[in-house]
Amino acid sequence: METMGSFHNLFLVFPYIFFQNFFQFDGVHVVSGSLDTSIRVWDVETGQCRHTLMGHQSLTSGMELKNNILISGNADSTVKVWDIVSGQCLQTLSGSNKHRSAVTCLQFNNKFVVTSSDDGTVKLWDVRTGEFIRNLVALESGGSGGVVWRIRASDTKLVCAVGSRNGTEETKLLVLDFD
Repeated sequence: METMGSFHNLFLVFPYIFFQNFFQFDGVHVVSGSLDTSIRVWDVETGQCRHTLMGHQSLTSGMELKNNILISGNADSTVKVWDIVSGQCLQTLSGSNKHRSAVTCLQFNNKFVVTSSDDGTVKLWDVRTGEFIRNLVALESGGSGGVVWRIRASDTKLVCAVGSRNGTEETKLLVLDFD
């Protein structure tokens, strides 16, 4: 095998079961979700577990890591905001407007968290306060089979892959402009 540049091998065995490759890497930390419902923060150089983040009740369904802030979505319908340096949960995005089913995808920036769910909704949250702002998408078939599978957002657009588990919603991409 031909390689370009200089590489070194760092062999680490993390004594931990990963679930469906849900992990994030920022150059310093690896953050992983597991079958035991925990999320762990690993030091990539030493292989040591720095923190075990507990609080979800089911499997981690998605994560995103930026600037030592981790957003985790879960099959228990919750979304959490974590500080991976301290290991503290900063916010739980919940309340009367929380998702009614498993979180399928999420994305965040320094102001907002956007989440999608098996309940057919895409929700916008304030990343600092954890407050619900509004629904960005609410499928008519949500709750009876309609699912928002994946989302990606820019500063001006939101793209959603939607469909259903039972044929109630046509599989398609929705492209929305932000107001």
